[in-house]
Amino acid sequence: MTTIAIVAGAIVLIAAITRALTRPNEYPEVDLTEIDREELFLAVEKLLKDSESWSTDMTDRSVVLASSLEPYAVRAVRYQVDVEADFEEVITYVRGLSYCPVQRRESEDKIEEMLYEKSTGSTSHEWIRRSVHISPPPGKNRDAVVVYFEERPAPNTYRVAFRSVDSIDGKPITLFEGATRFQVNPAIYLAEETAPGRARIIKVEAVDPRGSVSSFLNNYFISLFFFRRYMFEEAKAMRDALAGKQA
Repeated sequence: MTTIAIVAGAIVLIAAITRALTRPNEYPEVDLTEIDREELFLAVEKLLKDSESWSTDMTDRSVVLASSLEPYAVRAVRYQVDVEADFEEVITYVRGLSYCPVQRRESEDKIEEMLYEKSTGSTSHEWIRRSVHISPPPGKNRDAVVVYFEERPAPNTYRVAFRSVDSIDGKPITLFEGATRFQVNPAIYLAEETAPGRARIIKVEAVDPRGSVSSFLNNYFISLFFFRRYMFEEAKAMRDALAGKQA
């Protein structure tokens, strides 16, 4: 009986661990018409303010990266880049990270395309971009469909609020063949001119790869060793590119 109890206990423990490691987070599907632009900006402005208190994870000269397990189910990552650069060039660079008017393939494992685009005023714009991340077997392809709301509320401020979206005017956005869809939680790019010829760029983002990936795996493995590193490299590339233009 003791042996049976031990075996049964081990099975229950293994099942519980397996469930914890493979239970994905669930998110409601969202149509573009359900997203309120102003509410989204208020939410990401709060995220930006809260992220100021996150402890630093990584630094490299003028690049500082931090992360937090709040406020989302998956780890959020923030980077800050301080550069000497023309502010208009900063805006062009930051905008180019998410805006692709024509389909492009940045590398063997990434495809980007525009699904929707609309001007909402002389200083505001919105678009939906699909980013497909190709993974070799046994990995699974992922696609991210994200809506971006761009605005320039002041001459020395540029910002983009963004988040996942699942359909446009009630029409579902089909998955890329064989892919699982990323969840991009409400996030923000902020660029500010801090002095003539100087700028600060901040990005705060939390991405859930979904599929059979739990918060535990994402927070303590995937985000730490992949997404956080990806964000850090993006920030350093931004700094170096803008510094090169200034030189």
